Amino acid sequence: MVLALIAEMLALICVYWLVFFLSAFAHELGHALVYMLITGNTHWHIRIGSGKSLLKTQHFTIKLAVFDGVFETKEDRMESKTAILTLLGGPLFSMILVGILLYTRVKIVTFDSAIISSESILFISSLSLFVNTCILLYSLAPIHYFWGEIKGKESDTLQIVHIMKSKRNN
Repeated sequence: MVLALIAEMLALICVYWLVFFLSAFAHELGHALVYMLITGNTHWHIRIGSGKSLLKTQHFTIKLAVFDGVFETKEDRMESKTAILTLLGGPLFSMILVGILLYTRVKIVTFDSAIISSESILFISSLSLFVNTCILLYSLAPIHYFWGEIKGKESDTLQIVHIMKSKRNN
């Protein structure tokens, strides 16, 4: 009984971690893909999470607490149009994921499997929808982030607002 409860708790923690990781990763990958499409440049880095590093490669760093993410380029200064489009890539990917998750929720109710229950799939889908909606809203809100390693950094929209203001003033 106790072992089953511990196993369920560990499985739940893994599901939460995986949903947060994949959601943040998809958002940051949206920035990277738009950046690469526009510039052809592959000198970029995505960091997901805060705290202890679990994996570090040329393009990716994954840390233990996967509640935030950052896309960075090696360029000191990007052209305004490139920067704005790159900044829009993350929210666009998050919006696409939210749309897909909303659409598939209708299909999940009739899902039948011997391996995993429809209630479990519905829970994971609901969690994914919530997390991706939060990521979308936080990136669209013109704010400074207030947690983790991104504390004090500007949201995607606030960065766009500053680019537009500086372009207007020049």
